[in-house]
Amino acid sequence: MKIRKFVLGYYAVLFIMFGALGLIAPLMVSGLIHYDISTPGATMEFMATYGGLFLGIGGFMLYCVKFNVQDGLVCVLLTMGAMLVSRVAGFGIYGGADYIQYIYLAGEFFTVILIGFMLVKPQASLSLKS
Repeated sequence: MKIRKFVLGYYAVLFIMFGALGLIAPLMVSGLIHYDISTPGATMEFMATYGGLFLGIGGFMLYCVKFNVQDGLVCVLLTMGAMLVSRVAGFGIYGGADYIQYIYLAGEFFTVILIGFMLVKPQASLSLKS
C-alpha cells in the first residue's frame, strides 16, 4: 500500500468521523471546543459546518483515495492550511486559545508540513513495502 493513499485515507476517515459527530452530537462537540450554540439557528449552523462540510470534505478525500490521490492530498493541504492560517489569525486578533486550540494548531501545522513534503517528494520514494 502506498503511504500517500494511507495518509489520505487517514485524513478522510478523520474528517468523516468529526463530521458525523458534528451532525449527530453537535452539543457534545461544541462543548468540547467551548463553542456556545444555545439557539436553534446556531445549532443548525454548527451541524451544517462541523457536520455537513466536514462530511463532504471527508467524502471527497475518500473518493480521491480510489481515483486521484494527488488531488486528495491537495485538498488536505488546502483545508488544513486554511484552518491553520485562520486559527493563527484568530489567536493574534482575539487571543484566548486553550489546550484544545493548541492541539488543533499542532495537528494542522504537522499536517501542512507532512502533506507539503509528500506533494513535493516523488511518489516512488514514498511507498510502504507490503
